[in-house]
Amino acid sequence: MSLQVRVKFPADYPVIYKTIRLDPSLTVLEAIAAIGQAINVNPAADIGLFLPEDKACLQDTRQLSSYTQITQAQYIELKSKKQKKDSCCTIM
Repeated sequence: MSLQVRVKFPADYPVIYKTIRLDPSLTVLEAIAAIGQAINVNPAADIGLFLPEDKACLQDTRQLSSYTQITQAQYIELKSKKQKKDSCCTIM
């Protein structure tokens, strides 16, 4: 079974949005690497996954399947953990 997610990318990436299928047993870090492979870009070390509707950053070591809200989200964001406003630095 795969998880289909719509990913919003940072402004400096070659795409804005892309729908990607991921294995739900992947950790967030593994998912970031898989997303990078899907668009042929190596994500920077400070990149994280963020649920904008919940204003929550996904923890790097948790499996995607542990986030039930990821299946309901319109999209998830791949963004820098260094950003201040609504970023992966702000964990609800």
